[in-house]
Amino acid sequence: MTETHITPEQEKALIEGKGILASKQSVLLQLGQIQAFNFIGKLVNVTELKLAQQLKDSKEYKGLVHQDEDGNVVTITTWEECCEYIIKEKRRNVDNRLINLRQFGEEFFEAAQNMKLGYNDLRVLRQLPEDDQALVIESEAVETGDKDAVKQLIDDLKAKHKKEVKDLKDEVLASDAMLRANRKLNDENVMENQKLKEQLHQRKFSPEKWKGDVKDFFEVNAKANTQILEGFNQLLVLNEQLETMELDEQTRHVATSAFYSDTKQLLQELAHVWNQLQSSLGHLDEVKPSGEWLQELGFDGAEEVLV
Repeated sequence: MTETHITPEQEKALIEGKGILASKQSVLLQLGQIQAFNFIGKLVNVTELKLAQQLKDSKEYKGLVHQDEDGNVVTITTWEECCEYIIKEKRRNVDNRLINLRQFGEEFFEAAQNMKLGYNDLRVLRQLPEDDQALVIESEAVETGDKDAVKQLIDDLKAKHKKEVKDLKDEVLASDAMLRANRKLNDENVMENQKLKEQLHQRKFSPEKWKGDVKDFFEVNAKANTQILEGFNQLLVLNEQLETMELDEQTRHVATSAFYSDTKQLLQELAHVWNQLQSSLGHLDEVKPSGEWLQELGFDGAEEVLV
């Protein structure tokens, strides 16, 4: 009997090969289960999808071989190749089902498959906010398996969400428009304020206008002083009338009391005004009266202004 001699290198290669086969045994078993399920249901069962997820996560599909249509042996290196050549399903379809299972949970996923909800329905459901997804998943329609009611609920929530998004966009656009309008108004106000400042500056340093304003001020001041003095003289006249009027004792008492009370109140108010003026302008006690100022400023007919 002829003995077969194995070199150390060959022995090492055989050991490594056995290790590779051992490591692939689990994935081959999983693929066998998936392919058996897939033959019947096209990867719609929770169990087979969980097996597919394990295979994808572990990446143990790498290194598997596949014989293409031309009889060539091709080594699987990507998940897409695994889906196409081993699982016999497009990667996009497998990934979408894995996403649905992960996002909705096993119970709803199986209920959706039993109701035969379409891919588009589940895609729309995935795009809804979490609160709206929960309304569908926990709805009575899902519990009773009412496909039409579930589809209607998804459509209603989609329309509601679309309107909310539109309203939000409109609100943002309105806010932007208001902001632009406020900025424009602010720019206009800045320009107007600048214009007013320039006008004020020109007015402030216009000699003729300045002299005219001073003259107007002194005229109003002289008129107010004249009215006050006339009022004082009228009070003195009324006091003399009280002394000469023929009145009975009670009437005279009433008239005199009223006159005194009103005059006292008037003079107290005038004293209050004086206290305020003295508080703010008391440091000007030694200055010249208006007539002298007008003459000094060069106004002709200052006496007429103060009449």
